[in-house]
Amino acid sequence: MILTSNRKILSGLVLIGIVIMITMPDVVIGLLFELAHLLFEVVFISFEWLETLLDHLVEDLLHTELHETQIIVFYLLLGIFAYPFYYLSKMLLSLLFRLKAALQTAYAEWQVYKARASFYWQDLSLFGKLIVLVITVGAIYLASFLVM
Repeated sequence: MILTSNRKILSGLVLIGIVIMITMPDVVIGLLFELAHLLFEVVFISFEWLETLLDHLVEDLLHTELHETQIIVFYLLLGIFAYPFYYLSKMLLSLLFRLKAALQTAYAEWQVYKARASFYWQDLSLFGKLIVLVITVGAIYLASFLVM
């Protein structure tokens, strides 16, 4: 539960963020690209550090040459990184099944809505249908002035 004063601060920060995104989208997008570049750089440096560490450990413990060391380190890294990808694939598969179920539910609700709208339209008189059409066309016409 968020306290009222903290909720006001959070709402203010969100509002400031929205205003900044609307008024300066190029700065926000540039900042996001720089942060992504920094993240990739950190990941790359961490990978290189891990690879170098494993190279030295394998050379010192097993007394191997360069080629054998590279092969051993490659398979070690493959084993280290294979499990997260396997786990991620399992998570994505369960997410896919949940998304499929949600889409089937949404489709069923859409069919019910479409049937209700069709029954409503069929029950209207000719004058009622004209009123609905005039209101719809008028709303679309007025909405066309809002689009830049």
